Amino acid sequence: MTTYGEYRNQNRLIARYRREIRSYGTHGDLKEAMIEASLTAFGYFGNPGLPHHYAGVYFIASGPSIKIGEAIDPYERMRDFNGHNPHGLELLHVIARDSKDARRRLEKQLHLRFEHLRLPDHREWFQNHPELTGFIGSICSEECYP
Repeated sequence: MTTYGEYRNQNRLIARYRREIRSYGTHGDLKEAMIEASLTAFGYFGNPGLPHHYAGVYFIASGPSIKIGEAIDPYERMRDFNGHNPHGLELLHVIARDSKDARRRLEKQLHLRFEHLRLPDHREWFQNHPELTGFIGSICSEECYP
């Protein structure tokens, strides 16, 4: 589970990494420049990466509700509605799907499956209910790797 703040911090590190590589100049070895930039930006712990950073159907928690949607980059999608959200956002899981049609089909199936938990006047927001969180947990245990 990754919060939007962690995503933002990761993007800052990546931007710093890219700046370090550009500042290294063209006279040195590129591989050496990448190692040096990685150590400068990420330290000796390395780049931890972001879990669930791929296209698919995502589950994002925000206080008493969970959003089910589809995106190529769920973290960028979080950025779209982070400012409008008083509870903060946390990416719970992404079910990977490359094709937009496959993502939309799965999203629609999940919306129908959890229709009884849908928040009034919302298309993609559902109650943070044990039935939904249990589903997310079971899917994650099948697809996620420690």
